[in-house]
Amino acid sequence: MKMLKWLSCLLFLLCCTQVDAGVAQQRKALFFGHDDRVFIPAPYASPYDAIGLLKTTQDSECTATLISPTQAITAAHCFLMNGRRVDAGRWFLAGYYKGKYTARYRVLGQRFNSRFAKGLKYQGDDVYILPQAAAYDMAIMDLKLVSGRAPQPMPLFNGSRQQLQSLLQINKYRVTQAGFAEDHDQVLSAHQQCVVTQLRRNNTLFHRCDTLAGDSGSPLWLSTTQGPLLIATQSSAPDWFNRKKVDNVAVSVLQKP
Repeated sequence: MKMLKWLSCLLFLLCCTQVDAGVAQQRKALFFGHDDRVFIPAPYASPYDAIGLLKTTQDSECTATLISPTQAITAAHCFLMNGRRVDAGRWFLAGYYKGKYTARYRVLGQRFNSRFAKGLKYQGDDVYILPQAAAYDMAIMDLKLVSGRAPQPMPLFNGSRQQLQSLLQINKYRVTQAGFAEDHDQVLSAHQQCVVTQLRRNNTLFHRCDTLAGDSGSPLWLSTTQGPLLIATQSSAPDWFNRKKVDNVAVSVLQKP
């Protein structure tokens, strides 16, 4: 799944040009000067085993996270990459590692805020997300376990904006992000203790976790005394040449459909 790109203060752009893996300078810029990701050893321990690979009907791929025995959370744009017709989810593979998984779920349906779809602009192979829709790039999937061992779902934050702000302050704005990035899409990689730089007025987060295409929909979570707490999902990132202008964007679960 291609990653949403920042074009200007008015538009978010999803660039459909394949990133050249040999352009080390661009990758370095995207990673804020250094790649801080680590590979999570398989089989994944909790909470990493709740994270999995989402496959759509037309074979697009994103990252998603189990949040209940029958639901997972991801990015809404994962289902709208081929025009306004929804590319429905097909499989969610929890604990995915090199073609294997700990649990396979059939996706029964997905739902997201209608304002997101209405705020998309298609131009050639690119998808533009207007600012009024950017805060709604989040989707919930309904699932049915088909095979394997179901992992423990990752707890979802369900408090107020003020409570989320307080938790971020307590944790010194440090979170962990993990997903199936395009350069290592067969294994789970994570940026542990990366920085949230702002909780924005529209309930999205600016953050400096190292993400690439494929990380769309991946979870950002806080480490609390009660355990991990999922607070947001990855949405967008700038082009490498715009890195100094804006941080990555995640949608907080305050926007959960």
